[in-house]
Amino acid sequence: MDYAASTVYRLDDTGPTPVRHLDGCGANGLLPFEDGLLVACYDSGTVQQITLDGKLRRTIARDDKGAAFDRPNDLARAPGDGVYFTASGGDGGTPGKVFHMTAGDTPPHEVASAIQNANGVAVSPDGKRLYVGESSTDKILLFDIAGDGSLANRRDFLALDVVLTSTPGRHTPDGIRTDKQGRLFVSLYNGGGFAVFDAAGHVLTNVAIPGQHHANLALSPDERHVYGTIAQDDAAPGPPGALYRVANPMAK
Repeated sequence: MDYAASTVYRLDDTGPTPVRHLDGCGANGLLPFEDGLLVACYDSGTVQQITLDGKLRRTIARDDKGAAFDRPNDLARAPGDGVYFTASGGDGGTPGKVFHMTAGDTPPHEVASAIQNANGVAVSPDGKRLYVGESSTDKILLFDIAGDGSLANRRDFLALDVVLTSTPGRHTPDGIRTDKQGRLFVSLYNGGGFAVFDAAGHVLTNVAIPGQHHANLALSPDERHVYGTIAQDDAAPGPPGALYRVANPMAK
């Protein structure tokens, strides 16, 4: 995705091909869903569902209580046919939240709140734990997932500025993903690349990537490569954004 252009692209060996431009969306998070894609629209406060060839299926603008979403950010597959997505919250003190939705037309339901800038979200491979990046505190939060998709037992899982001591300054979580072994990959918007942790929270590696900020992150289907996005500040030289691919340091 290109956030500034608010456009979803398909990338192959020939280069990027536009799939759909979503005017005013601020396309920020992307997830396969129901033979199509869900797009978290940070600027318009919506989640858009599109087909793989770019047709708009529906716009999700409110939860099951009629409340609007404040800056939808990232999405992750929930156990069964569901999805979790974060809404970052606002600068005026609006709390960050997590929502759960299922396939079909049922509106999303709020399952967590009081998060300081809710960002990346990921589910453990056994479907029992949900990780959420809290970007204002540089922490990863952890929840237990119930059978109905609700969340319980919120706790701090990682204080990134404490555990990532090899690099100075802040270590702000952005996109996060889990692999098939339950390891957690955390893209560092501040912090110089991405870090990998085991399910107990131990640091396995910290990978330096060129560029100022590192946002979304994904694993290839065979988990042999890590893909991620790079964002540059407006005043920085060079292109404002880029995509990288590196060998997965955990792959055997």
